[in-house]
Formats: sequence, C-alpha cells, structure tokens
Amino acid sequence: MHELTVALQIRSAVESELEADPAPLVATSVHVQIGALTGIVPEALEFAWPHAIAGSEVLETAGLEIEWVDTQLLCHPCAETRTIVEQPSLRCPVCRSPDVEVIGGDELDIVAVDVRERVSEMR
Repeated sequence: MHELTVALQIRSAVESELEADPAPLVATSVHVQIGALTGIVPEALEFAWPHAIAGSEVLETAGLEIEWVDTQLLCHPCAETRTIVEQPSLRCPVCRSPDVEVIGGDELDIVAVDVRERVSEMR
C-alpha cells in the first residue's frame, strides 16, 4: 500500500513548513490534488492518513481533503483538450489518435493547509 508512504511524505512536507514558521501553528486540514495517473487510490490514502499523522504535534487532528483530477490530454490532431475519465487509454477519445500530450492528471500536490495557533498547555 504505497498510499501510506504518500501520506507520510505529505506529513513530512507539512510538518517542515509549519515547524519553520515562527508562529506556533497546528494544521486543521490539509488539501491535496491527486491525479488519476498517479495510481493513488483516494480511499486508501484517506485510510492511511490517521496512521501517518499519529503522534505529530502539528498534524494529529488534521483532516485530509482530496480533490481528484481526471486525466486531461491535448490531442494534437484535434487541437482540443480532452478529459479521460476511464483509464488506461492515453488516446484521444474522439479521433483515437495517440498523438496526445498529458496536461493534467499526474498531480500530487499539497494545495493548501488550514492552520490555527497552537494552544499552549498551562502547567
């Protein structure tokens, strides 16, 4: 299940950013875009997320918001952008040409992190 590895990489990237900020922040949610060509199963990533962030001071209660991105191709013969919903064909769904360029669907991006100030425990 490579989704756990992906979740751990997201954790690491967000922790690095939040810990570098001078303000004591914690994440409340992490927003990611995942393209169809990444091979990531969103449900598996959602399942892995709580395990990946367990014990993190800045992420332990953060939710994961996933935006799915279908594959988009630029068909050169048609000179049109085409969205491919069903994989694995990377041919134009209209003219069936293989002369295409992938212009979307290979994303794996952290697009936003919602944060709040960390509440210090009084001792």
